[in-house]
Amino acid sequence: MTPATARKPRATAKTRQRTDDAPARPTLRQLLDNLGPSVGQIIAAPRGLDVAVGEPLIYDPVERSAIDADSIVLAVATAGEGQAARRVIADAAAAGAALVVFKQHEGPSSTAHDAEDAGMAVLAVPDEMSWTHLFSLLTRAMPLRDVPAAGTGIAGVPLGDLFALANAIAAMVGGAVTIEDPKARVLAYSNLEGQRIDEPRQRSILGRQVPDMPGVRALYRSLAGDDGVHRFETAEGLEIYPRLAVPVRVAGETLGSIWVVEGPKRLGKDAERALAEAGRVAALHMIHVRSSRDIERRMRGDLLRALLEGRGSAESALERLGIDPRVALVVVAFELQTDALQEDLHRERLVDLVALYCEAFRRRAACVSIARTVYALLPVPRSLAEDRIEVLAQEIVEHASSTLHVPIRAAIGTPVTGARLVPRARAEADRVLRVLAAGPGSPAVATIADVGSRAVLLELHEVTRDHPDIARGQIQAVVAHDSEHGTDYRITLEAYLDSFGDIRVASHRIGVHPNTFRYRLRRLVELFGITFKDPDDRLVLGLQLRLLRWADDPTSERSRG
Repeated sequence: MTPATARKPRATAKTRQRTDDAPARPTLRQLLDNLGPSVGQIIAAPRGLDVAVGEPLIYDPVERSAIDADSIVLAVATAGEGQAARRVIADAAAAGAALVVFKQHEGPSSTAHDAEDAGMAVLAVPDEMSWTHLFSLLTRAMPLRDVPAAGTGIAGVPLGDLFALANAIAAMVGGAVTIEDPKARVLAYSNLEGQRIDEPRQRSILGRQVPDMPGVRALYRSLAGDDGVHRFETAEGLEIYPRLAVPVRVAGETLGSIWVVEGPKRLGKDAERALAEAGRVAALHMIHVRSSRDIERRMRGDLLRALLEGRGSAESALERLGIDPRVALVVVAFELQTDALQEDLHRERLVDLVALYCEAFRRRAACVSIARTVYALLPVPRSLAEDRIEVLAQEIVEHASSTLHVPIRAAIGTPVTGARLVPRARAEADRVLRVLAAGPGSPAVATIADVGSRAVLLELHEVTRDHPDIARGQIQAVVAHDSEHGTDYRITLEAYLDSFGDIRVASHRIGVHPNTFRYRLRRLVELFGITFKDPDDRLVLGLQLRLLRWADDPTSERSRG
């Protein structure tokens, strides 16, 4: 992967400092070497490729997101050329970013010229690669910092650098390598010049997931049989090059697998022995990666849990999460709609998916699982439209539902400012989830505004469980009389109040003649002493009736009002 145009780096103090630090820090060249040409093509690199790179971040063209020095700017929702692209490039250059990434487009483009003028490197990635997957890939492909190689070959790979490990295995075995997790998701891949790959491997890299097809599933079932190296010549329904594969296991637990695509020359017994050894070495690397990820997630999860539950110093928790206390915070709650057994199986996967999406959306987002709910805390500027959060939640729900094959619902709390208000935002999101759970026809994603009146009724219904006097009064006598005598006075009262006292509308609502309705209304007044002149009395009667409906059946249309 070489830049289309590369000129001598500008002699600025900032550039000289980065050059001095380059040996100890990841560089753009190292990152691009790990990604390989199948993921993206450099279309401009005016300062060369030996510049320091930091973390990827999503750039919002509407709010013009803050850009960190050395960052990788993902230009989501921005065309790869034109005025919008020039503005992203200019903002990134002014902030000292290392790279701007656009989706690839066909035909001639002025982007390379604009990038040259601004002194900004630009990478174009295929349209079929999702931004979320690219964010994850960039994070995993980042070379480790300050870890010198201890030797050569597979023994000299820094612990946990799966991309370096894939390259070392590819050089040792003689074919292109992918390292995958137990769910057949690509964790890392080799990128050695001259090693051929086939179309299924290309699709796996771009989509992160190995294609789910009967022939592919058959390969993985064969691999699960024993710990040895397997050779596969064909796969039903797919045109593949022959490949070798070995499972990566420790103490009976499968951590993943290593796959090697065979080149024009058949891989022999030496390659199989080398791959078997690589599988044993890879286990240490994969345990290290998983442990590091788990420790980081556990630490951030514990901080977020304390914040959501209102324990400890809220400001300290927010600071340790790296979130600016002046920025508005949104709590989004996700819930699996499944039984307890399936819930245990899928919850951690849901945490992974929610974390990936939310961190791509806002780099300092935090996620945690509490009981059956997965919570995400998103720091968002006030200028961000609320529908952007709803779109994010909808995308997560759709992707997670299709991936886990179970329905998922999400609730969005009202934005709050200040760590001490986070428990209130969580309580609101929980209330929205309860409303959604009570109605089978409810949407998959909702805010408190979407379910406003139903949320109030639910809260009042919960209050009446602790304070039953609220539900007592004349309405109890009406219900008791109907139960004893088989009358319909409650239905009559509901219809009258729901129709704002319009006799014709109310009688039509319950299917009786207006004169019959008037007679029943008179009997209501005579039997139970109910009057309709006082607006407070009408309000309390209406609320008590609504609470009765909710208690009878919260999923009914009548209880939903």
